[in-house]
Amino acid sequence: MKRIFTLLMVGLTAFFVSCDSGDSDTGGSEWFSTPESTVVGTTVELRCATKFGPGVLTGSNAGFLYAVVSDEGMGAFETVPASSVDGSTLSATLSGLQEETFYVVYAYADLGTGRMQSAGSAFRTEQSATLPDPDPERPTFGTPSALNVTASAATLSCGFTFERPTSEYTLRFEYRKSSEQSYTQKSVASGSGTKTVTLTGLSASTTYEFRLCAEWEGESYASATERFTTSVSQGGGDPTGGLTKYPGWAELPVEVNKPGDYYYAYHMRADAGKIRNFSVCYSKEYECPVWVAAPMHSSYKGKSGRNDAYKQDPVLAGLGCSQIEKRTGYTRGHLLGSSDRTVSVATNQQVFYLSNIAPQLQSGFNEGQGVWNNLEEYVDGLWCADTLYQVVGCYWENTNTKASGTVIPTHYYKALLRTKKGNTGKWVVNCSRDELECVAFIVRHNSSQKYTDPNESMMISIEKLEEMTGFTFFANVPNAPKDTYNPSDWGL
Repeated sequence: MKRIFTLLMVGLTAFFVSCDSGDSDTGGSEWFSTPESTVVGTTVELRCATKFGPGVLTGSNAGFLYAVVSDEGMGAFETVPASSVDGSTLSATLSGLQEETFYVVYAYADLGTGRMQSAGSAFRTEQSATLPDPDPERPTFGTPSALNVTASAATLSCGFTFERPTSEYTLRFEYRKSSEQSYTQKSVASGSGTKTVTLTGLSASTTYEFRLCAEWEGESYASATERFTTSVSQGGGDPTGGLTKYPGWAELPVEVNKPGDYYYAYHMRADAGKIRNFSVCYSKEYECPVWVAAPMHSSYKGKSGRNDAYKQDPVLAGLGCSQIEKRTGYTRGHLLGSSDRTVSVATNQQVFYLSNIAPQLQSGFNEGQGVWNNLEEYVDGLWCADTLYQVVGCYWENTNTKASGTVIPTHYYKALLRTKKGNTGKWVVNCSRDELECVAFIVRHNSSQKYTDPNESMMISIEKLEEMTGFTFFANVPNAPKDTYNPSDWGL
């Protein structure tokens, strides 16, 4: 055992050396909590909270590495398959391990600055539940499930078998938000069978993890850990019950699940990690952003100027976002404009991520006095102290035209939401319908509209835009008047 302990200590430091290279930064442990391990037989649930802002880890190469430690020495580090990201927390399930064996584990993330990783932790597996159990009276669990999940409630269920008098042990469900460290407990009656409990008072659009636990003769036993995600608040604007990644962000559309095609990134300001910059839905099939959502406020303006440093989005780098070249006849058009993010050089650099760039005709459209350029300048005049919330998107009436691998949008649009008075000091989420106004502007992508200013013919309701695009806009603002608009509210 003393040798095992020594090897564990070696394992907890060796990885920093074994993975070091000239182009990789293997530090950054201050950005990670120490990984937690929940062991059930030879299966281990891994979890590691981080200090990265929401969206930083989404789509990045992040997860866990582990190595076995035995009397013969320490094995090679391997990557845990299928690690997942929920906000700023990493999690994974590691199964098929050796019985009654020590392991060391690290969390890591490959970001634009190189590899960053946590401090190491250790765990020891138990005897496999698939082998004959030396204690035939040990509790056994089914697979936990969550039923009837709403914005604030869920019913947990799990099978349980234990042939002991019910007075000798206790049962409980444990649950917590994935971002939290400690569990809340709900007791259930002892005895074999399917155990259920209904939870209420949950937070909307939040991921929870849960398990069934038994206490017997001073020992704790637990089922596998499962997860569920609550829906958006009732009246949240999404009739399908879909979710936005962050329910407090008024500008976010509901994510549409198109595996292998739609990818999402949520960027916090590079110079202020608690302030969001913009969010993007990117289509791998079209090699083009579908929408970019952002709050528009004077606090994002400064003196940094334009940096023109076009580069791959670090979250979506694996997709190889297409870079339109001028020789194709199209210019690199920002959805969120460079002039809208000049508070710092770092923040301006983010809007030059290629995930925020779409192909746009220059003459008559994206140049000075072009219809899209005119609309951008017009919307800049709509910013208000209460914040204007904007979604800028691409629409494809057909897919007939491509350039550099990108399917060229046939239309561009802007979806807008703000308070009517603009300076109420109220958050739009808390406003009544009569206090809000929203509208969409949509323009055809062609070169024949030079000198065309924004006008009523470009305006449609948000509801109509939702029908066209299949997206749900402003889902986090319950009273947004998406079915109507008044041109005079927007100065037209």
